[in-house]
Amino acid sequence: MNILFLDVDGVLNSKQHFLATKVVKVPGTDTLVDADLFAMKKDTNSNNMWCLGYILDKVPDLKIVISSSWRNHYDLESFKELFKICKLDGDRIIGKTPRRFSSTRSSEIHEYLADLNDHITDINWVAIDDHEIFLLEETDRKNQILTDNWVGLTLLDAFKVIKHFNPNFKEPEILI
Repeated sequence: MNILFLDVDGVLNSKQHFLATKVVKVPGTDTLVDADLFAMKKDTNSNNMWCLGYILDKVPDLKIVISSSWRNHYDLESFKELFKICKLDGDRIIGKTPRRFSSTRSSEIHEYLADLNDHITDINWVAIDDHEIFLLEETDRKNQILTDNWVGLTLLDAFKVIKHFNPNFKEPEILI
């Protein structure tokens, strides 16, 4: 099983995105769910979402686990609906990392993987985040891809994720 542990802030949005967008009141929403989806969509960047879609297209069996702090505010159905709005396959989202009092992202990822190992033995995974998750000496550091939080997930970052799962992947030649 191929799994992408996904952060949101600094990955699917960026400091640049927040500087460029204005605070907008939610027009005509009837329910909290509508307001939540409006906020989620507003707080993600379409370019970063496109790069995630590129990854999903090139790694068709990739599953997503939300490791972002957003998991504490939104349920899985909200994430799946956000993906649908962004023309991504929300069914690829299979879970959220557990939240434990004073836990670290790396320990939450390890706990999720340990639970999976009870019934799935062959797991290949990567965590994409804008902050260091693993310490220098940790062997899992090779499973970490860092984004620049000023721009979020880029196509170059997407290539790294794809190569993690498919080392034979060749970056497309783009002529400009």
